[in-house]
Amino acid sequence: MRVLDDIDEKIDKATKLLQGGIKEESLGHKDKAKEYYFAAYRLMLEAANASPPDLKKKRLDQCNIILSAYQRVNENRTAPAEEKTSDRISEGEALLEEIGLEKPEIPKVTFEDVAGLDDVKNEILGKIVYPMKFKELSQEYNIQFGGGMLLYGPPGTGKTFIVKAIANEVRARFINVNPASLYSQWFGMFEKNISKLFRAAALLSPSIIFFDEIDALVPKRDTSNSDAAKRGVAQLLNEVGGINSQKNKNLFIIAATNNPWEIDEAMLRPGRFDIKIYVPPPDIIARKKIFELNMAKVKQAGNIDYNLLAQQTEGYSGADIEFICKKASQNVFMEAVKSGKQRQVETRDLLDVIGSIKPSIDADLLSKYREFAGF
Repeated sequence: MRVLDDIDEKIDKATKLLQGGIKEESLGHKDKAKEYYFAAYRLMLEAANASPPDLKKKRLDQCNIILSAYQRVNENRTAPAEEKTSDRISEGEALLEEIGLEKPEIPKVTFEDVAGLDDVKNEILGKIVYPMKFKELSQEYNIQFGGGMLLYGPPGTGKTFIVKAIANEVRARFINVNPASLYSQWFGMFEKNISKLFRAAALLSPSIIFFDEIDALVPKRDTSNSDAAKRGVAQLLNEVGGINSQKNKNLFIIAATNNPWEIDEAMLRPGRFDIKIYVPPPDIIARKKIFELNMAKVKQAGNIDYNLLAQQTEGYSGADIEFICKKASQNVFMEAVKSGKQRQVETRDLLDVIGSIKPSIDADLLSKYREFAGF
Protein backbone atom coordinates (compact mmCIF):
# COMPACT_ATOMS: atom_id res chain seq x y z
CA MET A 1 0.00 0.00 0.00
CA ARG A 2 2.89 2.33 0.77
CA VAL A 3 4.15 2.03 -2.83
CA LEU A 4 0.76 3.02 -4.22
CA ASP A 5 0.61 5.97 -1.82
CA ASP A 6 4.04 7.14 -3.06
CA ILE A 7 2.86 6.89 -6.68
CA ASP A 8 -0.30 8.89 -5.96
CA GLU A 9 1.72 11.50 -4.09
CA LYS A 10 4.10 11.93 -7.04
CA ILE A 11 1.21 12.22 -9.49
CA ASP A 12 -0.44 14.84 -7.27
CA LYS A 13 2.78 16.86 -7.07
CA ALA A 14 3.35 16.53 -10.82
CA THR A 15 -0.18 17.78 -11.50
CA LYS A 16 0.32 20.83 -9.28
CA LEU A 17 3.66 21.59 -10.94
CA LEU A 18 2.05 21.27 -14.37
CA GLN A 19 -0.67 23.73 -13.35
CA GLY A 20 2.01 26.08 -12.07
CA GLY A 21 3.84 25.84 -15.40
CA ILE A 22 0.68 26.65 -17.34
CA LYS A 23 0.09 29.70 -15.15
CA GLU A 24 3.67 30.97 -15.49
CA GLU A 25 3.59 30.46 -19.25
CA SER A 26 0.35 32.45 -19.52
CA LEU A 27 2.04 35.31 -17.66
CA GLY A 28 4.94 35.21 -20.11
CA HIS A 29 7.41 33.84 -17.58
CA LYS A 30 9.06 31.32 -19.94
CA ASP A 31 12.02 30.45 -17.71
CA LYS A 32 9.83 29.72 -14.69
CA ALA A 33 7.33 27.74 -16.77
CA LYS A 34 10.18 25.62 -18.13
CA GLU A 35 11.32 24.74 -14.60
CA TYR A 36 7.80 23.76 -13.55
CA TYR A 37 7.22 21.62 -16.65
CA PHE A 38 10.50 19.75 -16.34
CA ALA A 39 9.99 19.05 -12.61
CA ALA A 40 6.47 17.79 -13.39
CA TYR A 41 7.83 15.55 -16.14
CA ARG A 42 10.45 13.95 -13.87
CA LEU A 43 7.92 13.22 -11.12
CA MET A 44 5.38 11.77 -13.56
CA LEU A 45 8.11 9.62 -15.11
CA GLU A 46 9.04 8.24 -11.68
CA ALA A 47 5.38 7.49 -11.01
CA ALA A 48 4.97 5.80 -14.42
CA ASN A 49 8.02 3.57 -13.96
CA ALA A 50 6.71 2.43 -10.55
CA SER A 51 3.15 1.83 -11.81
CA PRO A 52 1.61 -1.57 -12.60
CA PRO A 53 1.64 -2.56 -16.31
CA ASP A 54 -2.03 -1.65 -16.90
CA LEU A 55 -1.36 1.98 -15.85
CA LYS A 56 2.23 2.44 -16.96
CA LYS A 57 1.47 3.13 -20.64
CA LYS A 58 -1.21 5.71 -19.77
CA ARG A 59 1.17 7.57 -17.44
CA LEU A 60 4.02 7.46 -19.97
CA ASP A 61 1.63 9.12 -22.43
CA GLN A 62 1.04 11.83 -19.79
CA CYS A 63 4.82 12.20 -19.53
CA ASN A 64 5.00 12.84 -23.27
CA ILE A 65 2.31 15.55 -23.00
CA ILE A 66 4.24 17.32 -20.23
CA LEU A 67 7.51 16.94 -22.14
CA SER A 68 5.87 18.50 -25.21
CA ALA A 69 4.89 21.52 -23.10
CA TYR A 70 8.47 21.79 -21.86
CA GLN A 71 9.83 21.56 -25.42
CA ARG A 72 7.37 24.19 -26.67
CA VAL A 73 8.47 26.72 -24.06
CA ASN A 74 12.12 25.84 -24.55
CA GLU A 75 11.95 26.36 -28.31
CA ASN A 76 10.21 29.74 -27.96
CA ARG A 77 12.58 31.26 -25.46
CA THR A 78 15.83 33.10 -26.17
CA ALA A 79 18.88 32.12 -24.14
CA PRO A 80 22.68 32.19 -24.32
CA ALA A 81 24.29 29.39 -26.34
CA GLU A 82 25.62 27.67 -23.21
CA GLU A 83 22.18 27.51 -21.60
CA LYS A 84 20.61 26.18 -24.80
CA THR A 85 23.25 23.44 -24.90
CA SER A 86 22.47 22.54 -21.29
CA ASP A 87 18.76 22.39 -22.09
CA ARG A 88 19.43 20.19 -25.11
CA ILE A 89 21.51 17.77 -23.03
CA SER A 90 18.90 17.66 -20.25
CA GLU A 91 16.17 16.89 -22.77
CA GLY A 92 18.24 14.11 -24.35
CA GLU A 93 19.04 12.55 -20.97
CA ALA A 94 15.35 12.69 -20.01
CA LEU A 95 14.37 10.83 -23.17
CA LEU A 96 16.94 8.11 -22.46
CA GLU A 97 15.70 7.79 -18.90
CA GLU A 98 12.17 7.40 -20.20
CA ILE A 99 13.14 4.29 -22.18
CA GLY A 100 15.24 2.90 -19.35
CA LEU A 101 18.77 3.75 -20.52
CA GLU A 102 21.58 5.12 -18.38
CA LYS A 103 22.88 8.67 -18.58
CA PRO A 104 25.62 8.64 -21.25
CA GLU A 105 29.16 9.78 -20.57
CA ILE A 106 32.44 10.01 -22.47
CA PRO A 107 34.35 6.81 -21.55
CA LYS A 108 37.85 6.92 -20.09
CA VAL A 109 38.99 3.88 -22.10
CA THR A 110 41.59 4.64 -24.81
CA PHE A 111 43.03 2.62 -27.69
CA GLU A 112 46.16 2.13 -25.59
CA ASP A 113 44.03 0.07 -23.21
CA VAL A 114 42.97 -2.27 -26.05
CA ALA A 115 45.42 -5.16 -26.19
CA GLY A 116 46.61 -6.07 -29.70
CA LEU A 117 44.09 -5.88 -32.56
CA ASP A 118 46.35 -3.43 -34.46
CA ASP A 119 44.67 -4.15 -37.81
CA VAL A 120 41.22 -3.55 -36.28
CA LYS A 121 42.34 -0.32 -34.61
CA ASN A 122 43.97 1.00 -37.81
CA GLU A 123 40.81 0.29 -39.80
CA ILE A 124 38.67 2.08 -37.20
CA LEU A 125 41.04 5.05 -37.05
CA GLY A 126 40.97 5.44 -40.83
CA LYS A 127 37.23 4.97 -41.34
CA ILE A 128 35.75 6.58 -38.23
CA VAL A 129 38.04 8.35 -35.80
CA TYR A 130 40.18 10.48 -38.12
CA PRO A 131 37.28 11.58 -40.39
CA MET A 132 35.37 12.68 -37.27
CA LYS A 133 38.35 14.42 -35.65
CA PHE A 134 39.57 16.10 -38.85
CA LYS A 135 36.31 17.02 -40.57
CA GLU A 136 37.60 19.75 -42.85
CA LEU A 137 40.54 17.66 -44.04
CA SER A 138 38.28 14.65 -44.64
CA GLN A 139 36.03 16.81 -46.81
CA GLU A 140 39.04 17.83 -48.92
CA TYR A 141 39.53 14.15 -49.78
CA ASN A 142 35.77 13.36 -49.97
CA ILE A 143 36.09 11.00 -47.01
CA GLN A 144 32.64 10.36 -45.54
CA PHE A 145 31.96 9.60 -41.91
CA GLY A 146 28.88 8.84 -39.86
CA GLY A 147 26.29 6.12 -40.35
CA GLY A 148 26.76 2.63 -39.04
CA MET A 149 29.48 0.10 -38.24
CA LEU A 150 29.20 -3.54 -37.25
CA LEU A 151 31.80 -5.26 -35.09
CA TYR A 152 31.50 -9.03 -35.15
CA GLY A 153 33.52 -11.91 -33.83
CA PRO A 154 33.74 -14.47 -31.01
CA PRO A 155 32.47 -13.56 -27.54
CA GLY A 156 34.92 -12.01 -25.10
CA THR A 157 37.18 -10.37 -27.71
CA GLY A 158 36.68 -6.82 -26.44
CA LYS A 159 34.14 -5.39 -28.90
CA THR A 160 32.48 -3.17 -26.26
CA PHE A 161 35.90 -2.03 -25.05
CA ILE A 162 36.80 -0.96 -28.60
CA VAL A 163 33.62 1.11 -28.97
CA LYS A 164 34.31 2.89 -25.68
CA ALA A 165 37.80 3.72 -26.96
CA ILE A 166 36.28 5.16 -30.15
CA ALA A 167 33.94 7.36 -28.10
CA ASN A 168 36.88 8.59 -26.03
CA GLU A 169 38.96 9.42 -29.12
CA VAL A 170 36.23 11.56 -30.72
CA ARG A 171 34.93 12.93 -27.36
CA ALA A 172 31.43 11.55 -27.97
CA ARG A 173 28.85 10.47 -25.43
CA PHE A 174 28.57 6.67 -25.25
CA ILE A 175 24.93 5.54 -25.32
CA ASN A 176 24.91 1.87 -24.36
CA VAL A 177 21.69 0.25 -25.60
CA ASN A 178 20.36 -2.95 -24.09
CA PRO A 179 17.87 -4.37 -26.65
CA ALA A 180 15.55 -5.41 -23.81
CA SER A 181 15.10 -1.74 -22.82
CA LEU A 182 13.70 -0.86 -26.24
CA TYR A 183 11.57 -3.93 -26.80
CA SER A 184 7.85 -3.79 -26.00
CA GLN A 185 4.85 -5.91 -27.01
CA TRP A 186 2.61 -2.83 -26.82
CA PHE A 187 1.54 -1.92 -30.34
CA GLY A 188 3.71 0.90 -31.60
CA MET A 189 5.79 1.27 -28.40
CA PHE A 190 8.84 -0.57 -29.78
CA GLU A 191 9.02 1.81 -32.73
CA LYS A 192 8.45 4.84 -30.47
CA ASN A 193 11.30 3.76 -28.19
CA ILE A 194 13.66 3.46 -31.17
CA SER A 195 12.56 6.90 -32.40
CA LYS A 196 13.12 8.42 -28.93
CA LEU A 197 16.58 6.84 -28.79
CA PHE A 198 17.70 8.51 -32.02
CA ARG A 199 16.09 11.80 -31.01
CA ALA A 200 17.99 11.68 -27.71
CA ALA A 201 21.27 10.81 -29.47
CA ALA A 202 20.84 13.82 -31.78
CA LEU A 203 20.26 16.10 -28.78
CA LEU A 204 23.33 14.67 -27.04
CA SER A 205 25.58 14.82 -30.09
CA PRO A 206 28.39 14.27 -30.62
CA SER A 207 27.33 10.80 -29.56
CA ILE A 208 27.67 7.11 -30.35
CA ILE A 209 24.73 4.74 -30.10
CA PHE A 210 26.05 1.29 -29.25
CA PHE A 211 23.80 -1.72 -29.83
CA ASP A 212 25.26 -4.77 -28.11
CA GLU A 213 23.93 -8.12 -29.31
CA ILE A 214 22.25 -6.40 -32.26
CA ASP A 215 21.03 -9.77 -33.57
CA ALA A 216 18.54 -9.87 -30.66
CA LEU A 217 17.11 -6.50 -31.74
CA VAL A 218 16.99 -7.01 -35.51
CA PRO A 219 16.65 -10.76 -36.20
CA LYS A 220 15.88 -11.97 -39.68
CA ARG A 221 12.27 -11.05 -40.36
CA ASP A 222 11.57 -14.17 -42.40
CA THR A 223 12.38 -16.37 -39.40
CA SER A 224 10.70 -14.26 -36.70
CA ASN A 225 7.10 -14.77 -35.60
CA SER A 226 6.98 -11.48 -33.70
CA ASP A 227 5.10 -8.64 -35.38
CA ALA A 228 6.69 -6.21 -32.91
CA ALA A 229 10.18 -7.38 -33.92
CA LYS A 230 9.36 -6.93 -37.61
CA ARG A 231 8.10 -3.39 -37.00
CA GLY A 232 11.18 -2.62 -34.90
CA VAL A 233 13.51 -3.75 -37.70
CA ALA A 234 11.68 -1.50 -40.16
CA GLN A 235 11.88 1.50 -37.79
CA LEU A 236 15.58 0.95 -37.12
CA LEU A 237 16.26 0.69 -40.86
CA ASN A 238 14.56 4.06 -41.36
CA GLU A 239 16.48 5.71 -38.51
CA VAL A 240 19.89 4.42 -39.61
CA GLY A 241 19.16 5.32 -43.24
CA GLY A 242 18.11 8.80 -42.12
CA ILE A 243 21.39 9.36 -40.29
CA ASN A 244 23.37 8.37 -43.39
CA SER A 245 21.46 10.86 -45.54
CA GLN A 246 22.25 13.82 -43.28
CA LYS A 247 25.18 16.17 -43.69
CA ASN A 248 27.47 17.43 -40.91
CA LYS A 249 26.33 14.60 -38.68
CA ASN A 250 27.88 14.10 -35.26
CA LEU A 251 26.16 10.81 -34.59
CA PHE A 252 27.50 7.35 -35.24
CA ILE A 253 25.76 4.00 -34.81
CA ILE A 254 27.89 1.02 -33.82
CA ALA A 255 26.62 -2.50 -33.27
CA ALA A 256 28.31 -5.63 -31.99
CA THR A 257 27.35 -9.26 -32.36
CA ASN A 258 28.68 -12.75 -31.89
CA ASN A 259 26.20 -14.02 -34.49
CA PRO A 260 26.29 -11.79 -37.60
CA TRP A 261 24.54 -14.45 -39.70
CA GLU A 262 21.37 -14.02 -37.60
CA ILE A 263 20.93 -10.29 -38.40
CA ASP A 264 18.25 -9.22 -40.88
CA GLU A 265 19.96 -8.89 -44.27
CA ALA A 266 18.53 -5.41 -44.88
CA MET A 267 20.59 -4.05 -41.95
CA LEU A 268 23.80 -5.19 -43.67
CA ARG A 269 23.16 -3.49 -47.00
CA PRO A 270 24.90 -0.24 -48.12
CA GLY A 271 23.46 2.81 -46.41
CA ARG A 272 22.98 1.01 -43.09
CA PHE A 273 25.94 -0.79 -41.51
CA ASP A 274 28.40 0.12 -44.26
CA ILE A 275 31.50 -0.74 -42.24
CA LYS A 276 31.84 -4.35 -41.07
CA ILE A 277 34.91 -5.22 -39.04
CA TYR A 278 35.89 -8.66 -37.81
CA VAL A 279 37.31 -8.67 -34.26
CA PRO A 280 39.38 -11.86 -33.98
CA PRO A 281 40.58 -13.68 -30.86
CA PRO A 282 43.74 -12.15 -29.34
CA ASP A 283 47.03 -13.25 -30.90
CA ILE A 284 50.03 -14.23 -28.79
CA ILE A 285 51.22 -10.63 -28.37
CA ALA A 286 47.76 -9.46 -27.33
CA ARG A 287 47.33 -12.38 -24.92
CA LYS A 288 50.58 -11.45 -23.20
CA LYS A 289 49.43 -7.85 -22.79
CA ILE A 290 46.01 -8.94 -21.45
CA PHE A 291 47.74 -11.07 -18.80
CA GLU A 292 50.01 -8.13 -17.91
CA LEU A 293 47.11 -5.65 -17.66
CA ASN A 294 45.05 -7.94 -15.44
CA MET A 295 47.88 -8.99 -13.14
CA ALA A 296 48.99 -5.36 -12.77
CA LYS A 297 45.85 -4.93 -10.67
CA VAL A 298 47.04 -7.62 -8.21
CA LYS A 299 49.41 -6.21 -5.55
CA GLN A 300 50.58 -9.71 -4.65
CA ALA A 301 51.69 -10.65 -8.17
CA GLY A 302 55.16 -12.23 -8.26
CA ASN A 303 57.67 -12.72 -11.06
CA ILE A 304 55.38 -14.12 -13.76
CA ASP A 305 56.40 -15.62 -17.09
CA TYR A 306 53.94 -13.84 -19.39
CA ASN A 307 55.49 -15.29 -22.55
CA LEU A 308 54.78 -18.82 -21.34
CA LEU A 309 51.21 -17.94 -20.36
CA ALA A 310 50.57 -16.40 -23.79
CA GLN A 311 51.91 -19.54 -25.48
CA GLN A 312 49.63 -21.76 -23.39
CA THR A 313 46.41 -19.87 -24.17
CA GLU A 314 45.94 -20.23 -27.93
CA GLY A 315 42.19 -19.98 -28.64
CA TYR A 316 41.38 -18.25 -25.35
CA SER A 317 39.47 -14.96 -25.51
CA GLY A 318 40.30 -11.82 -23.58
CA ALA A 319 37.42 -12.62 -21.22
CA ASP A 320 38.85 -16.12 -20.68
CA ILE A 321 42.24 -14.67 -19.73
CA GLU A 322 40.64 -12.14 -17.37
CA PHE A 323 38.85 -15.05 -15.64
CA ILE A 324 42.12 -17.02 -15.40
CA CYS A 325 43.83 -14.11 -13.63
CA LYS A 326 40.94 -13.59 -11.22
CA LYS A 327 40.61 -17.30 -10.45
CA ALA A 328 44.34 -17.75 -9.81
CA SER A 329 44.39 -14.74 -7.48
CA GLN A 330 41.29 -16.02 -5.68
CA ASN A 331 42.90 -19.45 -5.18
CA VAL A 332 46.06 -17.96 -3.65
CA PHE A 333 43.97 -15.63 -1.47
CA MET A 334 41.95 -18.57 -0.09
CA GLU A 335 45.18 -20.47 0.55
CA ALA A 336 46.55 -17.53 2.54
CA VAL A 337 43.34 -17.25 4.57
CA LYS A 338 43.37 -20.95 5.49
CA SER A 339 47.11 -21.26 6.19
CA GLY A 340 47.70 -17.84 7.68
CA LYS A 341 50.73 -17.50 5.39
CA GLN A 342 50.73 -14.87 2.68
CA ARG A 343 52.47 -15.48 -0.66
CA GLN A 344 52.52 -14.02 -4.13
CA VAL A 345 50.60 -15.25 -7.16
CA GLU A 346 53.06 -17.17 -9.34
CA THR A 347 53.15 -18.52 -12.88
CA ARG A 348 52.24 -22.02 -11.70
CA ASP A 349 49.01 -20.71 -10.14
CA LEU A 350 47.91 -19.31 -13.48
CA LEU A 351 48.97 -22.48 -15.33
CA ASP A 352 46.90 -24.57 -12.91
CA VAL A 353 43.79 -22.56 -13.82
CA ILE A 354 44.59 -22.75 -17.54
CA GLY A 355 44.77 -26.52 -17.26
CA SER A 356 41.34 -26.66 -15.63
CA ILE A 357 39.32 -24.69 -18.19
CA LYS A 358 38.81 -24.97 -21.92
CA PRO A 359 39.03 -22.02 -24.32
CA SER A 360 35.65 -20.54 -25.26
CA ILE A 361 36.58 -20.25 -28.95
CA ASP A 362 36.82 -23.36 -31.13
CA ALA A 363 37.89 -23.96 -34.73
CA ASP A 364 34.34 -24.53 -35.99
CA LEU A 365 33.22 -21.13 -34.72
CA LEU A 366 36.19 -19.38 -36.33
CA SER A 367 35.35 -21.14 -39.59
CA LYS A 368 31.83 -19.65 -39.49
CA TYR A 369 33.26 -16.14 -39.13
CA ARG A 370 35.62 -16.68 -42.06
CA GLU A 371 32.71 -17.89 -44.16
CA PHE A 372 30.62 -14.83 -43.22
CA ALA A 373 33.50 -12.50 -44.08
CA GLY A 374 34.05 -14.25 -47.39
CA PHE A 375 37.57 -15.42 -46.82
